[in-house]
Amino acid sequence: MSAIDDVQEEVKPDMTPMIDCVFLMIIFFLCIEFKVLEAKLPAYLPKDKGSQSTQVEPMEQLSVGIYVESAGKPVSFEGHPVDAINPNNNRPFRYKVDGYKVKWVVGPKPLYDIQAVQAELKRIVTDPNSQVPDPKNPGTKKLMPVVIEPHPGVYYESVARTADACNDAGFEEVNFGGGLGSGADAPKKGD
Repeated sequence: MSAIDDVQEEVKPDMTPMIDCVFLMIIFFLCIEFKVLEAKLPAYLPKDKGSQSTQVEPMEQLSVGIYVESAGKPVSFEGHPVDAINPNNNRPFRYKVDGYKVKWVVGPKPLYDIQAVQAELKRIVTDPNSQVPDPKNPGTKKLMPVVIEPHPGVYYESVARTADACNDAGFEEVNFGGGLGSGADAPKKGD
């Protein structure tokens, strides 16, 4: 053969090792039982909540709703414009919201300041009617759980103060509700 014939000869890669690897992977995935693998993965899920096939009796709970009465207006806190970005951390500068007011609804009772919420929660804790059957200890009663339900537009500070008021009153089980709207009604910075 001449040098011209060598150059014109087509180079073909050897596909045998790749086909062998694919067949080995197919055999591996056919033989393995995925349920065994899933059982070995640690999953620390609560046993008394979540989607279970067992029926759970409804439990009475105290609802504490937080609603925006007045969205307020963002005002510069440190002398920077409200929409300005801090170049040191690429986050907006802090601002305060003037005129922001919320209303709490503890059970059916509307309240307009956190001190009134604390007083109402303490009254409920001392009321014997707020005791519910304890499913973990049959024949005994415990204080009903409380669910804090912030509605769209409520700032974290209001939720945190409400949670603190529940803890100070003596509630041992405090949960947070969600899914109460898309937040489309939340105040915007320019409003």
